[in-house]
Amino acid sequence: MTIIIKRMYNKAIWKYFWDINVFNIPFSLIIGLISGLLWSIIIFSSLGIVIGYLGYKTFKNNQYYVYYNLGLTKTSLLKKVWLLNMIISFLLFLIYIIIR
Repeated sequence: MTIIIKRMYNKAIWKYFWDINVFNIPFSLIIGLISGLLWSIIIFSSLGIVIGYLGYKTFKNNQYYVYYNLGLTKTSLLKKVWLLNMIISFLLFLIYIIIR
């Protein structure tokens, strides 16, 4: 039984991660086109999460009830998204330094 709950928990976190980054990635890419690739990576892991949160809150606010029922708060979800985005940004930064 706990394996099923853990799988639902992980799926919910990944779904939230993708839903936040649907707004974050285009914003970061636009900044990248204007200011450069390095700024795009920095925005992806910082301000882009806020933009993603605002977009999610605007268009999918009712879906937070699903996460509340799984025991996930907005704060815990955002912390997990921030951590995943920081890991991705660090890897992209390493690739940027190696290629440059």
